[in-house]
Amino acid sequence: MFKDTQSNCANLCTEIINKTDLEDLKKSFVEILTHDLKTPILAQIRVLDMMVDGKFGELSHEQSEMLNLTLESCNYMYTMVATLISTYKFDIEEPELNYSHFNIMQIIEDAIKKTKTFLKENNIKIAIIPEIKNPIISGDVIRLTKVIQTLLFNSLNTAFKNSIMKIYLEEKNNRFTVKFESHSGYISPEKMRKKFQFHTYYTEKYDKIGTGIGLFLVNKIIEKHNGRIIAESSINQTNVLGFEIPKEAHGKFYYENCC
Repeated sequence: MFKDTQSNCANLCTEIINKTDLEDLKKSFVEILTHDLKTPILAQIRVLDMMVDGKFGELSHEQSEMLNLTLESCNYMYTMVATLISTYKFDIEEPELNYSHFNIMQIIEDAIKKTKTFLKENNIKIAIIPEIKNPIISGDVIRLTKVIQTLLFNSLNTAFKNSIMKIYLEEKNNRFTVKFESHSGYISPEKMRKKFQFHTYYTEKYDKIGTGIGLFLVNKIIEKHNGRIIAESSINQTNVLGFEIPKEAHGKFYYENCC
């Protein structure tokens, strides 16, 4: 009896210590990622950029091809590290949103421009269907831009070649919805849920466009905006990723940025 009580107390103390250590480990992990990984990778990318541009002399076709592959790999690693840092910071610090008014249509069009090469290579066309009165909404424009990029990139990465993606913008009861509908393989509800979990990471091949900040963080950002994520898959090979947020925020506005 005494031994059992002693054992339970020891286990409880160990659990408390482990929880404390876990928080410290998270902070240390972010610092290591930032200073020991992110900074060196960024330096490598800058040097490789200069080499590819011929700043250190003319390159042969083979040399240029190998350097471009290395640069692509470094950019991929940089994106992964940046995603992890953003995710841990959001989880640890609970950052405040920096609200402003902005044109969400412009944000979507800018995101599409970044995928121009991918769209051409895969013969994918995009149709925007705006069922809205006004494209000006409120929110953290920097974070929502990343959300839009990530949902767009993920939708395109799984879309069939020679298909059409539809982007729906809807407004109802002071709620604003953005949905990316693509023609792609069916995803079971369980796999769809796992896409948005922190401990499940879906890596993409280097020939895919970047997936931005990661779906777990996307979900956190939308929740912070008092919204919800939309993730649906149909057996007729139609997938929808998107989000719904209040059109007018109730948080503090730090600046006005109507564009």
